[in-house]
Amino acid sequence: MRHVHLLAMVLVAVCIQPLRAETVFHRAENDIPVAIVQVIRTPKFTEVHLQAQAPRPKTCWASAGPNSPYLLAAGNRYRFIDGDNISDCPAKQDYAAGDTMMLRFAPLDPRNREFSLVEGQGGENQMIDPKSSPGTRYWNFVRVKLK
Repeated sequence: MRHVHLLAMVLVAVCIQPLRAETVFHRAENDIPVAIVQVIRTPKFTEVHLQAQAPRPKTCWASAGPNSPYLLAAGNRYRFIDGDNISDCPAKQDYAAGDTMMLRFAPLDPRNREFSLVEGQGGENQMIDPKSSPGTRYWNFVRVKLK
């Protein structure tokens, strides 16, 4: 009986662990000093850790609406759910070099080995036409490779 209880506890511990946590280093486009440093994939969400490589003052994320970030993989969009150590626009937050932001998205299909993180419609437009948003540089991460 004791072995069955121990086995059950081990199975529960294994089931609540992330499906996959992977260290990566992928810089943002447009020479923005921010990099994806870790991707955690679970059945409930995909969490992307972004690390400031230099101070990033007055930063915010649009949690809803057309400029809400999303992941793009195999032609599918995976919407932003929530995050930690981020501010929802219009509130802003300063980040020192080395500070990390965690963004959670709908779970990527486990078969996906590449994705892009796009900062909403503004980020899409800027990738198509860099002159579309003068004075604004969106944080886009294109073709992030996973193992």
